[in-house]
Amino acid sequence: MSKQFDIIIAGGGMVGATAALALAKLELSIALVEPVEPHLSASPSYDQRSVALSDSSMTILKSLDLWKSIEPLSCAIKKIHVSDQGKFGFTRINAEDYSFEQLGAVIPLEQTGPVLWQAIRERENIELFCPNEITAIEQTSSKLLENQRTATNTEVVVTVSAAGEKDKHLTAAMLLAADGTFSPISKMMGFKVNREFYKQHAVIANISTEKPHNNQAFERFTTHGPLALLPMTRNRMSLVWCQPEQQVDTVMNYDDQTFMAELQSQFGYRLGRITKVGERNQYPLALHLPEKLHKNGVLLIGNAAHTLHPIAGQGFNIGLRDVAALYEQIQTLISSAELVTEKACVAKKDIRAQLGSVEFMTQYTNERGADWDRTIGATDGLVRLFSHDFLPLVILRNKALAWIDKLPWVKRKFSMAAMGYAGRSTKLARGLTK
Repeated sequence: MSKQFDIIIAGGGMVGATAALALAKLELSIALVEPVEPHLSASPSYDQRSVALSDSSMTILKSLDLWKSIEPLSCAIKKIHVSDQGKFGFTRINAEDYSFEQLGAVIPLEQTGPVLWQAIRERENIELFCPNEITAIEQTSSKLLENQRTATNTEVVVTVSAAGEKDKHLTAAMLLAADGTFSPISKMMGFKVNREFYKQHAVIANISTEKPHNNQAFERFTTHGPLALLPMTRNRMSLVWCQPEQQVDTVMNYDDQTFMAELQSQFGYRLGRITKVGERNQYPLALHLPEKLHKNGVLLIGNAAHTLHPIAGQGFNIGLRDVAALYEQIQTLISSAELVTEKACVAKKDIRAQLGSVEFMTQYTNERGADWDRTIGATDGLVRLFSHDFLPLVILRNKALAWIDKLPWVKRKFSMAAMGYAGRSTKLARGLTK
């Protein structure tokens, strides 16, 4: 016999955990399945990386009553400096120019994960299955009778396994796959994924500098690849330094002094000397895009739906906008249902039937399509534009950086996009929950 929920979420990383907390606010019953506890070093979702939140992402987290717990861990981004190493072009973005307190914020994943999971444990309508993994997925159909008409309700049945335990069976209207770039759910369901490897690896570390960062972030395009420095608490900076795949082992094997010297030569002295570097890690960079995002009641979200190059820091932000859009669409579905007391049971079944439908998921993907195309296109385009040393292209891109900095209307559009306000904003991104 299976246990029934409205939605099952595979993956308790940043997107999966936030989705569980968001959808729980709609009084839906949620099952969250995750193989690894967030506080363990084996967790790939909550490692030593930091992520940059756009202003709209911060607003979404505020709307979900999560920001007050995350804010103490965060460091505000008030300025961004974008430059091309050794070239004349640069762009500066300042929150004050647009009457914003900050452009965004940087949060450490290692500390944010346990905060989200504590909130999950406090929600009565979220049941946590951890450490567990989904080992099988099936679909089932049942007949519902309403107003003398018969309708078919298709649901997802998953098998959840854990070492030393008897398998459990869970049933829901929808399975939300938020289980990362190499999604096991995607593989199980036979989703075809297009992967384009950039032949770059991101080297990540936390560093300290001689001068205070004053809440300024830096994006610098170097001969090896993009280099980003994000402000953190205690005057640290989170480094993402992209390296060609043939060079990454050499960089990872540098001693600390050599590493800091090489980084200094690429970044310069805007923050004075680099005085300390912490533990280093690296991971390969690629664009991962499934050909379809939904099938048989399963919907891909977050990195399972689109894994991007970190050049513009949009990975988690686009995933959070996915969550906000799904929240709004389900909220609209609930609001439009006939929730009359004597028909409440039927109405709830109607909602469940629609949640897993092709029509519902197609509406979601159509709604999100423009944002995906814009964000993925801009991110991929930046990688390609700044990965060539062809002189006419170098001149063109530096002129573009200079034009952005000098033309107010272009700069404003660029800045609004960086803050997550390009195109239509969801209710949660506007601070609204109803």
